[in-house]
Amino acid sequence: MTNISGKHALLKMLQKEGVNYMFGNPGTSEAPMMAIMKEYPSIEYVLVLQEGVAVGLAEGYARASNKVPFVSLHIDNGMANGLSLMIDQLYSGTPMVMTAGNKDIRKMAAGRSDLADMARPFAKWSTEITHAEQVPSVIRRAFQEAKTPPTGPTFISMSQNAFDDVADVNLIPSSNVHISTNIDDKTSEEICDIIMPSKKPILIVGDRISQTNAVEEAVKLAEIAGMRVYGHNSTEINFPASHSLWQGNLNMRTIEAVTAVQNADVILAVGCPVFEDFFFQKGEFVSPNTKLIHIDINNNEIGKSEPTDIGIIASPKNALKKLCENLESHMTGPYREASSFRAIEAKYESDTRKQNHQNLINQEVKNGHAMSPAKMLDELSKALPEQSSVFNDGVSNSQLLFESMLPSRKGSYYGCRGQAIGWGIGATMGMKLGDPSKAAIGVIGDGSAIMTIQGLWTAANSKIPSIFVICNNSSYRVLKVNMNHYHRLNNFDPPKSYFAMDFHHEINFAEQAKAYGINGIRIENPDDIGKTLNKAIDSGEPAVIDMIIDGSL
Repeated sequence: MTNISGKHALLKMLQKEGVNYMFGNPGTSEAPMMAIMKEYPSIEYVLVLQEGVAVGLAEGYARASNKVPFVSLHIDNGMANGLSLMIDQLYSGTPMVMTAGNKDIRKMAAGRSDLADMARPFAKWSTEITHAEQVPSVIRRAFQEAKTPPTGPTFISMSQNAFDDVADVNLIPSSNVHISTNIDDKTSEEICDIIMPSKKPILIVGDRISQTNAVEEAVKLAEIAGMRVYGHNSTEINFPASHSLWQGNLNMRTIEAVTAVQNADVILAVGCPVFEDFFFQKGEFVSPNTKLIHIDINNNEIGKSEPTDIGIIASPKNALKKLCENLESHMTGPYREASSFRAIEAKYESDTRKQNHQNLINQEVKNGHAMSPAKMLDELSKALPEQSSVFNDGVSNSQLLFESMLPSRKGSYYGCRGQAIGWGIGATMGMKLGDPSKAAIGVIGDGSAIMTIQGLWTAANSKIPSIFVICNNSSYRVLKVNMNHYHRLNNFDPPKSYFAMDFHHEINFAEQAKAYGINGIRIENPDDIGKTLNKAIDSGEPAVIDMIIDGSL
């Protein structure tokens, strides 16, 4: 055992957990730790001016590096800013350990906040350290909980006295987690017996496909069975978007998505929720005669909102591999012919979808002085270097970016998870720190960018060469889209105006960038996009590209 103070035990445990960066904004409670940070040069402190930026950094870093990031915030005031984004991580399963310093535990009479209780609705596990003896075991469990499926964020409140107290402790890190859950033979055969004779089977994939490195297995299964493939809450490369069986992401607010689900006679959903949307809609999406098979490592998703015929808690990779083996050995001639015919139909539909997107790019813009979002994102996508990663926080233009890129290479694309805005600036920087070999480009809606605009200072201060592309339509356009949907759901007439959803006083993001100490460029002509992006990347410095685009619906 080692006789050591709580603050040294904390930093030594972080070293043992492989933490290279601490994303944070310090306060008085963290003073004991901050006083010794320079003694631990292997942990770089990335200072933020607003706590949401720290959580965004952690999100991008976790996804690009496959490591558990560490965030250090201050007391209730500071952590509240971070919780606004942390709630999305709980639902999506991003692993993260967040701490916040608290008042000395002996200040009970004077009053102190219960930070662990504050964070509990937003965390997979939440607790408080009040004694130095607790530091190693609590840090170890926090990392263990964060990376054990179902993965997610954890929270630790740090009582100030625990930093300076001394104790005899063992500094032992968390252990590696090996996922070996699989489908049993009987269930695998039952699923194959359902899929083989089906006429309109579809495969729906989510982020736990990517998390378990199951893309190859998903492709193989879809090809064997001739299944059209859709994404749902799919924000990583869970299936190559360039593949002819890929039919796009399901947005359950659209007639196309609802029709695709209701017309299927078999739905195999893997690593995703079934189904998720903000608005309430009566009844179920899945037709009564449709067989729903749901495979996920997250047991909380199975049968959560849709009646499920077969629910399986298993690693998507192991489960899909097992199904591929069984299907290949049992698919007879007629079933293979039917599969081939479905693949031909799917290719035609995929080609049609791509042509429709091209037609959208070629349309005249409604607002004569601004670029259309489709044209802007098409030019941007064509200019992306091969070795690049894009973080999609385009909000109402997110799907346009995806259709323009058709991302297919692991690590080339990450999207926002959940409903919060404010992710993009921090996540783009985190993505760069997590994988420095790639150019990091964030495509960010103007409403989301302004939520955490202070992150531009962090890019300058920490010299993080990220490119922030702002979709500047001078509005909360996504709210207008949602307002229209609300009216349709309730059979109201279309809205004649949108109250408090336009930025009548223009936000100049290029000038904002300069104020924070980085390069800012304003673009109104799509012909300027490619050369501007390449120049910004080649500079090796952070930059904002303020794209002035049409915001009409």
